[in-house]
Amino acid sequence: MTSSVKIKMLIGLCLSSSIFFTQCKKEETLKLSEIATSQKLNGSLKNNLLAATTAPIGAYNIQNALPSGYVKDGSRDYTSYIQNAIDKYSEIAFPGFPIMINETGLKVKSNKRITFLSGSELRLKPTSSNNYNVIDIRSATNVTLVDPVVVGDREKHLSTTGEFGMGIGVRGSSNITLLNPIVTNCWGDGIYIGIDNQIGCKNVIITNGYTRNNRRDGISIISVDGLRMDNFYAGFNSGTTPQCGINFEPNTSKDELKNIVLNSPVTEGNPGYGIHMSISNLYGGNDKDIDIVVNNHVDKQSWKAIKWSCYTDQRVGNEVISAVVTYNNPMWKQHLETPLNTIKIALLESAQKLVINNPFIQTASGSTMSQTSVKSLLLNLIYRSPNYSLTFGEITPTPTPTPTPEPTPIPTNSTVFAVNAGGSEFTASNGIKYLADRNYSGGNTQRTSSSITNTIDDPLYNSERYGNFSYNIPVSDGIYEVTIKLSELVKSTSGSRRFDVLFEGVQRLSDLDIYASVGKYKAVDVVKTVEVTDGTLNIQFKTDVYYAKLAAMHIIKK
Repeated sequence: MTSSVKIKMLIGLCLSSSIFFTQCKKEETLKLSEIATSQKLNGSLKNNLLAATTAPIGAYNIQNALPSGYVKDGSRDYTSYIQNAIDKYSEIAFPGFPIMINETGLKVKSNKRITFLSGSELRLKPTSSNNYNVIDIRSATNVTLVDPVVVGDREKHLSTTGEFGMGIGVRGSSNITLLNPIVTNCWGDGIYIGIDNQIGCKNVIITNGYTRNNRRDGISIISVDGLRMDNFYAGFNSGTTPQCGINFEPNTSKDELKNIVLNSPVTEGNPGYGIHMSISNLYGGNDKDIDIVVNNHVDKQSWKAIKWSCYTDQRVGNEVISAVVTYNNPMWKQHLETPLNTIKIALLESAQKLVINNPFIQTASGSTMSQTSVKSLLLNLIYRSPNYSLTFGEITPTPTPTPTPEPTPIPTNSTVFAVNAGGSEFTASNGIKYLADRNYSGGNTQRTSSSITNTIDDPLYNSERYGNFSYNIPVSDGIYEVTIKLSELVKSTSGSRRFDVLFEGVQRLSDLDIYASVGKYKAVDVVKTVEVTDGTLNIQFKTDVYYAKLAAMHIIKK
């Protein structure tokens, strides 16, 4: 049995047996598993953690690219054979056995969907190189990895220095989706998200990630605009600093940390921090705006649950780093050796704000701290200056949150994507949550405060993306219903704005004139049914007169 199968079986067992923070009464002792798979998972995720056993229809099986007499035990290097196949095909499946990859790694370019069948595993050939990426996604768009399993060479590395051996490296890329990645034993970080050719990443989704025993961090996030991580586990990553589970660590003033949401991350046993944010390197250039929301973070006895610092010694002028970092419903269990240092916060800009809502803290022995003790502890751990800002909600334990819907398989008639174009996250009256703008290429944005008629969901219609632009949304193949939401915010005559909309390269809406249809400041929805056969739903907006535009849209699996 391969190590990847063992891991997935172990995770599956833990789905039904683990005891989580939110299931404990206040007076109960929290029971922690000593294995990494004690992460806070739930039954709805079980199928996602067990990789597919059959390849998607039409996918090229990597097994066909291997040389005659190939082995299935991961003992021979087949990097060049596999790279040739990845370069040639867009839909690819890895067979259910381990394959050895050398330090060159596998280069994944644009418009690729790669599925790793149950039992598949990429094993790095032991190397003395301190700078590798087993999977290297660089300056690419529209890439989806399904169930990748990567095992680094930490235990057999041929040198003792360096820290840049990565499992999955994503640099300067957009519209990247990692479904159920498992990355262990790398010389550096399990997953790395950063820049290439001075360009950061954009629109990255990671679902059900699992990182363990990597020498530096579970995941390092250097530069990204638009990141969503759901149910990400990062435990026992140690060996060289900072030894964190999730590490936000921009390198230069050119990096960005924007539109970031972490849902239900679990960090455990990291010698550094559960979640680390050190953003001082953003000084030295233009003003920066940072927004990070962390929902339902669980930390199980990392050295400290979180750190957020931004020191001003690298400022070169009057540049300002504005930031709002929000922790909703965190659940932190203290480390035995650092019981009074659960968090570490140093905010030196008046434009930087930390929000902690409903914190729940247990001592190392498992006792639940009182509301008064929690508040006193956290306030004492925040750097005291007139510039810090801290907001507490009502400090009470919260129930187990509603699990994030599974990305695959997608239930019929479920919303798979919803976005508020040019706007921020908003939950509509029908219950659909529209995310802040993402998965786009091109265009500009604007918004108005004017009231919109024909709707009670004004925020979906008073912002827009306009110009010539497109949206590229990773989805499974199938039939989808796309609802495009529109309102005219500028023009007051018919014919003054006209545009076309293409779905999957086919023009389905022509000479669309919003004012002629409903007038100004009125909501109108247009619905189209689209078939996707390449793993990505492409929607293109083309200007005829003035600018094409979009207020919001949602996509439903049929």
